[in-house]
Amino acid sequence: MTGAVVVDIPLRWSDMDAQGHVNNVRISELVQESRNQAFYTNGAQEMLDTGIVVVSQDVEFLAPFVVDRSPLRVAVGCSQLGAARTVLDYRAWHHDVEVARARGTICPFDFATGRPRRLTEGEHGAFESMKVESQRWKPIKVVDVSETGDIVEVPIRWSDVDRQGHVNNVSLAGYLQEARILATTSWSPGMRRAGDHMWVVVRQDIRYRRQVLPAQRTCRVHTALTRLGTSSMTLAGSIATEEGSALDAATVLVCADPKTGTSVPIDDQTRQALSAHLVTVDG
Repeated sequence: MTGAVVVDIPLRWSDMDAQGHVNNVRISELVQESRNQAFYTNGAQEMLDTGIVVVSQDVEFLAPFVVDRSPLRVAVGCSQLGAARTVLDYRAWHHDVEVARARGTICPFDFATGRPRRLTEGEHGAFESMKVESQRWKPIKVVDVSETGDIVEVPIRWSDVDRQGHVNNVSLAGYLQEARILATTSWSPGMRRAGDHMWVVVRQDIRYRRQVLPAQRTCRVHTALTRLGTSSMTLAGSIATEEGSALDAATVLVCADPKTGTSVPIDDQTRQALSAHLVTVDG
């Protein structure tokens, strides 16, 4: 029997943000939680102890939702299965409304040797039991901006570190969010989460390049504006280390009416201020 594993993830009040809906980083955390819960269901739970690294994760945020007594229902399936790398697809619903979808590439990792490893026969069978068709995704460019853009130093917290001893990939997504908000609000007052419009994240693609260890103490996060449209923009983000970029990301923001949730044009004053920060990056 094959097909996605469906799990229910209870929501918490702390999942909400200042705009009154479940925060996009918290959705990424819920995706991570659904993956781990699915592993306990399909027999791949040993990977949670031996080690997994997330190579990439793309999330599309389809509809805002708020915390109530209903859980987030997530279907977790395997759309590509290799000797080591596995692509997982996720679809998430709240009150029968599809609110997000995601895909992520994971790889089993031997932290004792510091090397990726091949899937065991049992792990391969567990993922085979979750086979689903691949979802279609519009490609967006993810580039390295670790030598350009605005820089924000984000301190690493004790709680950001996972059981494998490195900063968790969801925590790193939170660093991107922190730097993005601080950078863009410094560019223009129109980027603040107040007034007659709001800014919503509709897509984020992240490519994880290197582990970040807590001994680093802070993360140097670069944010650069790479596209400015009528009602949306794309921001590139990178976390710099001495060895090179730890991750590169592309985040699409949309200017929206807070009452209707529909997209609205970026006002001229904000557009003019943002235009001064547009960069061109090869990649």
